[in-house]
Amino acid sequence: MKTFKKTFLLIGLFAFGSLWSQQEPSEEKKVIKEVDQVNRASDEINQTATNTTTAVKSTVANTKETLKEVGSLFGSGTKKNTKSKGVVEITIQQIDYDNEYLNQLYQQITKQKGVKKPTKVFSNGKVVINVNYKEGADALWQRIPKQVRSAFKMTQMETQSISLQLGETKN
Repeated sequence: MKTFKKTFLLIGLFAFGSLWSQQEPSEEKKVIKEVDQVNRASDEINQTATNTTTAVKSTVANTKETLKEVGSLFGSGTKKNTKSKGVVEITIQQIDYDNEYLNQLYQQITKQKGVKKPTKVFSNGKVVINVNYKEGADALWQRIPKQVRSAFKMTQMETQSISLQLGETKN
């Protein structure tokens, strides 16, 4: 009977071990399934994020284009004045390049405080002097000494430009 009990106990332990070993793979399978589900969900989230990013970029680009089109309906985006802000243009008609009054005027303009990047262009009896000057054409003209200004006749003045001719008595 002792042997029978021992055998029965061994068979019971063997059966229990067998059942136990069968449960472990099912637990592993559950964990593997859960990991697979998490991986699939992560892939779906990544794909959704990529699609959303692409859609937002496209929307931003389309919005910019629409704003440009709407702005063009109201005339924005077109420059009314092609001259740069702060650039004063002085034009002198019918004058020789080596005229002493022109040279005095150019020297006085370039000496003024705040005058930057002076240029002088001569073509067909016309001189154009361009300078960067924030205060405008009238302020620049008023800073030129009167004896130099008196050699010229002003024909036109605007915010950023002056048109001059050599005075009649000064040739």
